[in-house]
Amino acid sequence: MSLNLEAQLKVVTDTIDELKGEDIITLKVLDQSADIEAIVIATGRSVQHVRGIANNIKIEAKRLGMQVSGIEGTETGHWVLVDLAEVVVHVMTEKTREFYKLEKLWSGADND
Repeated sequence: MSLNLEAQLKVVTDTIDELKGEDIITLKVLDQSADIEAIVIATGRSVQHVRGIANNIKIEAKRLGMQVSGIEGTETGHWVLVDLAEVVVHVMTEKTREFYKLEKLWSGADND
């Protein structure tokens, strides 16, 4: 049995929250993307924190039978992307997140 979108988002956001990830934002992007339904963006306090959050999302997703299509960026750890097929998670350091402004790119809204 696969988890619906809301359940998947809850798993991801709860995992980030448990690990003290900061400024968690969820964007539903089905209207803007044919491939994914939602994006979760969160900030980690350090490169090690970002890697830890991403790794725990991967572990928890696999444990619950969610598809883990890939994980990118663990080498540098400034921006780690966890691809869960329907949900894509971006965990970044604060400096990287401020530079790329992904939530602005996807939502079109000014989140300052």
